[in-house]
Amino acid sequence: MKNKIIFFILIALILAPAVFWSCGESTKSEDNNRETPSGQPQSEDEKEELTQAAEILPDLPEADFGGYEFTFLVRAIADAHWLPYNARDVYAEEETGDPINDAVYRRNRFVEGKYNCVIKEYRSANYSSDLQKTVKASDDTYSVYYAAIVDLAPATGNGLFHDLYSIPHLDLDAQWWDQNAVKSLSIGRRLFFAPSDLIIVDNDSTSTIVFNKKLIADHALDNPYELVHKNQWTLDKMIEMTRGVAQDINGDGVMDYTDKYGFCGYRDAAFSFLHAAGERIAKKDADDVPYFTLNTERFFTVLDRAYDLVYDPGSYNIHHLEGKFPEIYKISGAMFMEDRSLFYWILMHDIFDFRDMASDFGIIPIPKYDAGQPEYGHTVNHHHGHALAVPVSVADLERTGIILEALTAKSKYTLQPAYYEISLQRKFSRDEESEEMLDIIFASRVYDIGVINDWGNLYRTITDMTMKNNRNIASTFEKMADKAQKDVEKTIEKYEQIGR
Repeated sequence: MKNKIIFFILIALILAPAVFWSCGESTKSEDNNRETPSGQPQSEDEKEELTQAAEILPDLPEADFGGYEFTFLVRAIADAHWLPYNARDVYAEEETGDPINDAVYRRNRFVEGKYNCVIKEYRSANYSSDLQKTVKASDDTYSVYYAAIVDLAPATGNGLFHDLYSIPHLDLDAQWWDQNAVKSLSIGRRLFFAPSDLIIVDNDSTSTIVFNKKLIADHALDNPYELVHKNQWTLDKMIEMTRGVAQDINGDGVMDYTDKYGFCGYRDAAFSFLHAAGERIAKKDADDVPYFTLNTERFFTVLDRAYDLVYDPGSYNIHHLEGKFPEIYKISGAMFMEDRSLFYWILMHDIFDFRDMASDFGIIPIPKYDAGQPEYGHTVNHHHGHALAVPVSVADLERTGIILEALTAKSKYTLQPAYYEISLQRKFSRDEESEEMLDIIFASRVYDIGVINDWGNLYRTITDMTMKNNRNIASTFEKMADKAQKDVEKTIEKYEQIGR
């Protein structure tokens, strides 16, 4: 990070647990950017002072909950592809030396000590039915439901959750709640699920691009980092750079997964380029009511240009191997690590697989559509990305709000630094430039409410079109528009009726 003070603060938080986890109250301070003498070692007292100055405390009352068991009902899927996206951010049995595990453990112990409660999780492959059973029985065994966004949207329509805005002590405007998500996921100013700093699976599920530095050098291409700095990293520039890279390595006249490409990605990639351009399936009006925005000329133009990349013979869609091999993502990962893909569209968690890669790689944002855009955009995969919801069977919302807000706020200064600084920046990324890129990526995450609800099955249909090199977006939308609009109206109606 540009500011050295942030670096030292985060190291203090991770490496000085005895200081950080004391139950004493920190003093609030708005001066979070104080400079320290460069290169000077810090004493434990200095570390403590920096920690206290940096941490912003939630505005919560003192409370003793008499050993109450605060239990998360957590989605758990055993399938090899989904396994990496199971929760590792809610509960830890003991310290193991792993930065993320230990941050979770210490965070939970802090909150337990402060409020005399016990943080637990119940991991279930039948998470959806477990939720429905407890709600039906008015059983408040589970304080928080933690599942994928794709599961939370329909459950909301069935009236299974409290409006988060109705829960005392949840400060949804606070920086430890993902503000992009809070603004995007509400309907009619009612919000039933949202990710926060308590979660890192939403980080793992964020789309990004990695590039192979050896191939950049071999083909005498522009430095992608410099392109970002000059605001020249656009979709057109990326397409230009991929030209001429593809090669039939074995000379059999057939381009397949054993050959070399300018671009490799999943079937989701085309849609993420759309989000990166600022386009959405649906946006919201001044009253926070959603409406379709995919029937505009720019929407079709951007998506068609994205198809120019993903349909190009020099690009490879790894999902074409689906059903032919058990673990297709390992194949695409190998293509990148073996210097057979210049650019690779991934979800952030894939970076953890590159630790043994011989060639150096870099991390960059999904390119803008054009240089006139004010910001980037990075899709959070709603099948993998998780969020938090409070079941309507929870009776004591005061207690729930206090504990959940305390866990979320503390996670900003414990779990997030462990993930961001220790695991990504220092273990798995290869250069200092990646740090700045990660700042850009995580600050511009996209939650498209039209994708998440998949009204009229539009998102799935458009994504599946990628598998057929189909460009007929406008005619497809025209055929599906009426049903999609009816689905939107049903969702709005359900939101208006829930809990009233």
